Amino acid sequence: MIKLPIQEEHVSVRRTYLLLMKALLDLLAEMPFEKISLTDLCRVSMISRSTFYRYFEDKYDLLHYCVNMYIEGLRPVEDLIYFKSTDSLRQFLEYLIAQVDENITLYRRIYQTNKNGSLMFTIQGDLAKILTESGWQGENQGVRLKIPLPLYVSFMSSFYLTTLRSYLELADEYDAKTFVESVCRFALRDFWEKADGSSGSLFFHCPESVST
Repeated sequence: MIKLPIQEEHVSVRRTYLLLMKALLDLLAEMPFEKISLTDLCRVSMISRSTFYRYFEDKYDLLHYCVNMYIEGLRPVEDLIYFKSTDSLRQFLEYLIAQVDENITLYRRIYQTNKNGSLMFTIQGDLAKILTESGWQGENQGVRLKIPLPLYVSFMSSFYLTTLRSYLELADEYDAKTFVESVCRFALRDFWEKADGSSGSLFFHCPESVST
């Protein structure tokens, strides 16, 4: 089911979307996604079943919408797809962590309640679809992947989700600045140094393929 972004809807429709999104997030903090029923969503949002079905097919449709709206909120960081430089990766991570920190208690509860359920797989699947679409759009804009698109999508969707999960688990141990810097170092393979402090890469390099 295709829907317009919230900001393009009539005010009463926007209110309905926001109430249902908030209800889903609140319920996810209390119980696994698998146990949430339509009755629960309607009760918490104070939206009737008939109104719910006017906008969504089922709770999965609502979840997909929530994920897509959250990702749309990250799009002001233009390089979130391409990561053309270390600075663009750092900018994206700082923006992502700032968004999480605004509601970290809620997000942590959602994660703890759902980390072993289908929610994480659903989120990763939605990420994969968006990355696939962005990959095709990139080619139309004159950039081309050096690796097959399905591998890129698999790697990047895992990277996004693992980064988010790690922060939710470790935010009490590391501040946002340390976390972002550590992820950037990992992405650059800059996380080992010689015990004597001397410089030099300790990581292997993939040789260029040689044509015969």
